Amino acid sequence: MEADRPLFIPVILGTARMGRMSLHAARLVTEELGKCAGVETDLIDIAKLPLPTNDAGEAIKQADFSAKINKADALVVVSPEYNHGYSGLLKHVLDSCLKEYIQGGWDSGSVGWTVWRNQSNSEPATGYA
Repeated sequence: MEADRPLFIPVILGTARMGRMSLHAARLVTEELGKCAGVETDLIDIAKLPLPTNDAGEAIKQADFSAKINKADALVVVSPEYNHGYSGLLKHVLDSCLKEYIQGGWDSGSVGWTVWRNQSNSEPATGYA
């Protein structure tokens, strides 16, 4: 990171479902991050990314999303839990920037997960690593 610029921590909303409740959580997280001194943020809604689903990986890379991931110092992902994991579309989107993921060091743990679970039982939401 360059010392003369703020940290860039985008928030990725990881679902495209209609009526998604996690949109509220993603907006809240983005709003709160935006209040932090020395931090820039942006809400990235995967429902609005123009990525094709008939191919994968580098072949579907979207320039604007790729640039944001490449610039990011950390990521926050807000996603509902789907069968004890995250959505296939979210994985599809993240896989489109695999090079940025590896070069950016995201595999070393600079990703935060906010998991939405629409159940009232006491089971914990999945811990993503």
